[in-house]
Amino acid sequence: MLAYLKGKIILKNLHSAVVVANDIGYEVFLSAKNLDAVKKNDEAEFYTHEYLREDSRELYGFMSVAEMNFFRQLISVSSVGPKMAMNIMSIAALDDLRAAVNNGNLSLLTSGSGVGTKTAQKIILELRGKLVGKDAAPDNDVVNALVGLGYSKDHAAEAYTAIPKDHEKTEDKIRAALKYLGKK
Repeated sequence: MLAYLKGKIILKNLHSAVVVANDIGYEVFLSAKNLDAVKKNDEAEFYTHEYLREDSRELYGFMSVAEMNFFRQLISVSSVGPKMAMNIMSIAALDDLRAAVNNGNLSLLTSGSGVGTKTAQKIILELRGKLVGKDAAPDNDVVNALVGLGYSKDHAAEAYTAIPKDHEKTEDKIRAALKYLGKK
């Protein structure tokens, strides 16, 4: 599974860019914001999510692990596929999207192409309180402990999203977050 890609942008399409790494061209689907940020012939690096289906294999690219984790949370909602998740991520900044979900802001979520009211309600219902960022910290003990150890609040929040869901004790969550931060 491809998790990271660094290379030269040789082509930009409507929803994707072709990145050449080790003489192989990879089509990487990007949010509109990230697609605007990259230029043809520039070096770029992406954290990636590989989406496999019977009839296709697609690569989705993100500028940060936090973006990738948010994307993965979106596609965990039934009826939200990767293309719709990218449309949602193209609406606004990541923190604004987290706030929209946590505050139940249907109007922002439905402003994305192909995102109806029922889908937006489902996203809010399934993800409210589970998204971490500047606007929300579901487990303040873990985030505060990491900040107390010298990590920034953003890095602590990002690490929190990477904690496996089967960890229930705060100590186990902190260990998992520290392990994640040690790999960065």
